[in-house]
Amino acid sequence: MNKKRILTIILALTIFSIIIILVLTHKTKYNKLVITNDKWNNIINSRNISTDINIESIEFNDYNLLIDEYNSTIYYSVVDIKNKYNPSVKYKANKKVSIAINNIITDELLEKTNSLKIMIYNDIEYKIYTLVATNYPILNITYNETESNKRIFDIKLEIFDNYINSHQKVLKSDGILKIIEKDNEYSFSLKKESLGHNERNNHISVFGMEKQNEYLIKEADTTNEFNRYVQFFINNKYKGIYTFGHNEERRIDNFERNRENNK
Repeated sequence: MNKKRILTIILALTIFSIIIILVLTHKTKYNKLVITNDKWNNIINSRNISTDINIESIEFNDYNLLIDEYNSTIYYSVVDIKNKYNPSVKYKANKKVSIAINNIITDELLEKTNSLKIMIYNDIEYKIYTLVATNYPILNITYNETESNKRIFDIKLEIFDNYINSHQKVLKSDGILKIIEKDNEYSFSLKKESLGHNERNNHISVFGMEKQNEYLIKEADTTNEFNRYVQFFINNKYKGIYTFGHNEERRIDNFERNRENNK
């Protein structure tokens, strides 16, 4: 096969890939996707429910939303900006589909988790997600859950910080998670790789708090004014509203250990 023909094939494949990306990726304003109840019901009545199509990614105002595929739920952490209730919407699906939304976002609907729905559909099938619009930040921790007898895991942590004055909306870090009380209390240490490929502590500021690498997550606790409420997820599955704060006991322990080492 000559060089010219190879280049032609490569160019054709590149163009084809670009077309596929453009077909499966769409961007428009939220309000333009809202349809009437009659049209919504007509789509449902004329098509079959699908378990084969799904939203692979969706962005509001260029920020990725968390998709809980297990519960067919999408979470939108509202940033207090001018177009927060009419964000630009960009999505990608595993098939060519259209998208529709059943209601506009208002203050009254922010915490009513069953009021907002997103539907993806084509000529023969459809799938519906619940859209949860929340004023809370979102925290997602991913790790390998297959070893159920373990209580300490290597993790990847991602936080969407929706506080208006936050300098960095999306925070990511590696770390180590310890389950203290099953399903309601977790501690974790943030880690990062140094230039020499060694693991070291990753001190970051979250929600404007003092920089630390030791944090604690537990079921909502209103007694500590320094904690922050978050929508908490493990492996993209919703756990509930938890508090997020410094792990003071671990911090004191590390302080005492460092002081002894420096004597």
